[in-house]
Amino acid sequence: MIEMEDHCELERENMISDSKSAVDNEPIKWFDELYNRADGNSQMIPWAKMVPNPIMMQWVRDNHIKGKALIVGCGLGDDAIGLEKLGFDVTAFDISEHCIKWCKNRFEKSSVKWQVADILEPPMSWINQFDLVVEIHILQAIPDGGIRETAAGNLPRLLNNGGELLCIGRLDDGRQTIIPPPWPLKKEWLIQSFNQLKLIQFELFSYPETKEVTRYYASWKKENIN
Repeated sequence: MIEMEDHCELERENMISDSKSAVDNEPIKWFDELYNRADGNSQMIPWAKMVPNPIMMQWVRDNHIKGKALIVGCGLGDDAIGLEKLGFDVTAFDISEHCIKWCKNRFEKSSVKWQVADILEPPMSWINQFDLVVEIHILQAIPDGGIRETAAGNLPRLLNNGGELLCIGRLDDGRQTIIPPPWPLKKEWLIQSFNQLKLIQFELFSYPETKEVTRYYASWKKENIN
């Protein structure tokens, strides 16, 4: 069993490396190449858990938010389906066309609006439209040097007045030693990036299977403008 898992891990790492090489290590475009090469095998997508994020689901239940939700970088779609089951009108997007096709095939009967889009240039029709914007592990997958900052700067623009932004990811607490990506994010960077919003909460947690990894979930609210 362990040998099979090790083989799968090696195959996945090789596929990621090949995907990056195929697009000259473009910081975002390689995601589409990876989904294409995976050819329907979710085990080749390292971030695909095939269930809604439990932290997101509990946070939404605790905060009783309803309305229109946007999932940023939706991956294989489970977070979007989770919010749909909680009663949201969900739009979910990814930069990867192959990824979005995969979602549509997985969830043929879903009413989620699956779209190919780029967080660096979101559609103008999305500006000021959403009651909830969810970003999970997306910013940490984008290198800094302007690209990540642009992506973060676009998130508040998507919220309507009173809308909330939920971010979940790895925290850079100075103690983690990993080979990026992902690039864990500093709390100071996150707070500065969304300083036009009101910080509601910033909590740390770890998953039982990776207790050594410090993670965060944080939420901000776009204050009503009279």
